[in-house]
Amino acid sequence: MTVNAPTWFPTQYANRAMHIYQNKGNRLRPMVTAATRIEGAEKAVFWLAGKTVARKKTAANQRNVPGGADRKKFEVPLATWVAFDTVEEYNLDRMSVDEKEIVYQSGAMALGRATDIEVYAVMKAAKPAADAGLDFSAGAFSAANALLLCSALQNDKVPWDGQVYCGLPSLQWNQLLANKVVNSADHVKNLPFTEATDTRFWNGVNWFLQVEEDPGDFYRVPAANKQDLMIWHKSALGWGNHTDLRVIPQWDNYEDWWTINMQAKGCATTMQEGKGIKCFTTSSNSAIAIV
Repeated sequence: MTVNAPTWFPTQYANRAMHIYQNKGNRLRPMVTAATRIEGAEKAVFWLAGKTVARKKTAANQRNVPGGADRKKFEVPLATWVAFDTVEEYNLDRMSVDEKEIVYQSGAMALGRATDIEVYAVMKAAKPAADAGLDFSAGAFSAANALLLCSALQNDKVPWDGQVYCGLPSLQWNQLLANKVVNSADHVKNLPFTEATDTRFWNGVNWFLQVEEDPGDFYRVPAANKQDLMIWHKSALGWGNHTDLRVIPQWDNYEDWWTINMQAKGCATTMQEGKGIKCFTTSSNSAIAIV
């Protein structure tokens, strides 16, 4: 009896391009405060209000005294980011995928990441080193470390209203989740960034996994085997948004290719004169242990 061997057909790949793992960016935009307004195409406007004191009225016809709160307008110049690429017409005639669409997607991802990197850049400028008492680099990042970090931020008098955020690299994220009290906490819900990463809401903080694509994008390295990370309240950071994505395609008759110019325009700034943001140092080579 003859046994017929099965026929193996070639794998049929979908007619699309698979992007190498890239973060689409703009993850941090829901975690910071929007500008009050954009003036022209030049600057974003923010306002900062000081503390008002309510005074007790002790007699009839007592003259009212102003509460003494300063109100300050400050302006931040807008910056432009550009993602530029070319697409050969020769390739377009011979490909089953739309190479221009690949370029559009890659450019949008790059511009989105630039927004997140800029937000971290202004935090690092405001905090050139870890705050006093917040060096946790002697071991794994633990729940106890996280509670001390929260205490330091609370001492800045920020409202503890669920709008505190802290991104963690993969090692420190998994070290924190190794603490059962954290791992059993609620996943963050109903926020735009939660579909892009893992999250926990614990002790009033939205902890989330934030992995750099390139070293230095987010986290400073103050010394060997150490990383500086950030925790902040939403009111402590601002983003002035002018243009999310502007696409300018142009045909070049000399080269027979499309040049594709993609631009985003905006700016990031600190909002509370250095308060509401804490920088802390962690170890980048400690072991993970269940506790």
